Amino acid sequence: MNIKITELDHRKGEPLPFQVTLDAAELKNRHHEIRGLTPVTVEGDAVKLGNLYYVKGEMKADIDFVCARCLSPFTQHASIPFSETFALADDPQIEEDEESDIHPLEGDQIELDTLLQEDFLLAMPTFPLCEEDCKGLCPTCGVNRNEAPCSCKNERIDPRLAGLADLFKDNN
Repeated sequence: MNIKITELDHRKGEPLPFQVTLDAAELKNRHHEIRGLTPVTVEGDAVKLGNLYYVKGEMKADIDFVCARCLSPFTQHASIPFSETFALADDPQIEEDEESDIHPLEGDQIELDTLLQEDFLLAMPTFPLCEEDCKGLCPTCGVNRNEAPCSCKNERIDPRLAGLADLFKDNN
């Protein structure tokens, strides 16, 4: 999706609405935790204020993950806001601050596809969880502790401190 700078210049501060759909297959291939993905719909506005061009909006999609703790598949609805700022490459504002969030514009268009894909992928969880308080799998018997209780004793004692446990047994 490209937005022409001249079109924003002619609108004189009036927002230009846009809609686009990102390629779900490409996004799925670029993130190893995504198992399935509906088309990512993007709605937003672009506007020129002063010497800067602002693009903001929201991306929406349903994403299939596998829980990192219990290995159960689940679907999560994602609503990801984005906001990007652009300026002409010869603008002195860009040259002053190298760590600025202002993207330089080389041509006569704002190219959004790569930035939107990057914003979407950065919003994805590294370790997706089906629920915030997912109990996961029992490390001993492998039962999903969200579905059934487990009676396994999973006490881990540091082998360097195991001798201290014998001291307390003698006192009783």
